[in-house]
Amino acid sequence: MTGMLRSFGLSLAAVTLVLSIATSAAAETHVVRIVSDYENLHFAFEPPLLVVQPGDTVTWVNDVAEEHNVITYPGGYPEGAESFQSPYLSRADETFSREFQIEGTYQYHCLPHLMMGMKGEIVVGRRTELGEFHQPSRSEIAAYRNQLLEWFDEDDNLLQVRITEKRERRGH
Repeated sequence: MTGMLRSFGLSLAAVTLVLSIATSAAAETHVVRIVSDYENLHFAFEPPLLVVQPGDTVTWVNDVAEEHNVITYPGGYPEGAESFQSPYLSRADETFSREFQIEGTYQYHCLPHLMMGMKGEIVVGRRTELGEFHQPSRSEIAAYRNQLLEWFDEDDNLLQVRITEKRERRGH
């Protein structure tokens, strides 16, 4: 009887190992391009909507030498998941990657180009229902507001100043 149990245990362990390897092998990496088109004033994540499966990784790639980041909105991800924020990517081909484990909708944007509509969405497995989104605390909202004020003043004038400065540095 002991031999049968040991044999069964080894068989179960082997099946578990095979399933975990198969699951790992099934995970995919998806690419989102970070686009800066000064000629047409088009700043975007392409594709703007990406559907992936739990375990998949998304890699954002900065197309040109322009400062961008990738940051979730304070209430723009599923309850139980974690927000994410990349460092500022300022070089062409610089990347940021994140593996997604928890199903739901992750709404993100580029902080410096928020007012230009630079936003995107990752759906992992299924869309998050309205009552399933993270409810941000006051401290999370305050921290996000402080980040916004690094780029925008109360009247959004700072955005125009920074864009003008960048164009002047590039000779546009």
